[in-house]
Amino acid sequence: MATTPPARSRQPEKTLLLGTVAALVAVFLSPADLAAQRREPIPSPFAPLGIQRMSELATQVVAGTIERMESTWNHDHSRIYTRVTMRVERVLSGQAGRRIVFRIPGGTVGDTTVMVSEMPHFREGEDTVVFLRGSRGRLPSVLGGVEGKMPLARADDGSLSLLFPIQLASDGDASAATRELEDLESLVRGHALRR
Repeated sequence: MATTPPARSRQPEKTLLLGTVAALVAVFLSPADLAAQRREPIPSPFAPLGIQRMSELATQVVAGTIERMESTWNHDHSRIYTRVTMRVERVLSGQAGRRIVFRIPGGTVGDTTVMVSEMPHFREGEDTVVFLRGSRGRLPSVLGGVEGKMPLARADDGSLSLLFPIQLASDGDASAATRELEDLESLVRGHALRR
């Protein structure tokens, strides 16, 4: 008499997949990295924050030019981080000197490259605005992932403007969109005062 093998449950495979995704997120975004970016809980490291919330949470918002990038392994050789040095041309919120150094996860060391898809990528010579969050004794990091970087365009006269327009009004009115750095600064400073 032939017997039918018992049906396999799919639940363990699903758990394994979710565990693998959680492990991958943990590799790239450690709790220390996330804790350094906030004073209070943020729903998800990948949830869009918007300019208002980023302005409230950022310790510094600066505009300038990326001067140098240096990637290194961490102390136990398990992650690569890149130190980004930026020449500051304008402080939109917080305090900063003529140069600021922050770090991002990922980079290239030797023949090893690590890219973190939810984090912004930078290149030397690039003009940009960054929303930074840091705590005492640690390099700040970019707040809000890719949302925490706003590329800038430099005119022939050297002035900077936003490469992509931002909305000044929450109702989505197209006439309230601007590329002016001064408008972003006013918006950021207004929300930062609510901290």
